[in-house]
Amino acid sequence: MMIRLVLIVLCVVSLSYAETKKIVVDLTTGSMESFTTRFLGGVPGTIDYFAAQGNRVEVAVVIHGDAYKFFVEKLENTQYGVDEKLAADQESIHKRLAEIQKKYNITFEMCQTGMHAKGILTQDIYPFVTPIKSAMIGLVKWQNAGYAYIPVP
Repeated sequence: MMIRLVLIVLCVVSLSYAETKKIVVDLTTGSMESFTTRFLGGVPGTIDYFAAQGNRVEVAVVIHGDAYKFFVEKLENTQYGVDEKLAADQESIHKRLAEIQKKYNITFEMCQTGMHAKGILTQDIYPFVTPIKSAMIGLVKWQNAGYAYIPVP
């Protein structure tokens, strides 16, 4: 019983000294290769690296530019409905996004200004994505909260 108590105290103490790494990803790429490698591979890899060092990691992703298409659930309601390659890859993209969002508790935000310009409605995007007024406002908000800026163009 005493050993358990000591272990619990050690865990609580070590967690209280853990540093929090904060990252905001400026996601604008429309390239499947860049999205897969730099975002779906790079972001979890970065989180895992810092977590292995004993750090907590918080990640926010601001989606705009050509990256909208990776977060649209109802492609047929948007201009992306004609992209056969995207439609073929959509299920695996959605599965991977949902996995990393759940595992790492990533905050996904999408620029409403661009959504409106592209005819994307809130009901067309994945439920774990939150529309925000603009990408610029989101990026300023996160950076002013101490998040390191990482572009994924």
